[in-house]
Amino acid sequence: MNKDKCVICGVETQYDQTTSVDYRFNYVDGMGQLCSNCYKKGSTPIEHISIPKEYISKYSNDMELGGAVRQFYNQNYK
Repeated sequence: MNKDKCVICGVETQYDQTTSVDYRFNYVDGMGQLCSNCYKKGSTPIEHISIPKEYISKYSNDMELGGAVRQFYNQNYK
């Protein structure tokens, strides 16, 4: 079976992709499966963020989109 990978570092975890999250350790709702190292760190610098997908169609050019993403980051991740 295919193993889940850590959503932060990409290392293969001990859990099969079909294993219910109810039976896993280091699973974060809304984020996904983490390896034990990344879960223990807890204060890992943010390397990726998620933005609302509506931003892609809402902002008509890359400059506006970039400004909106930066504003979203500053409001939600700092």
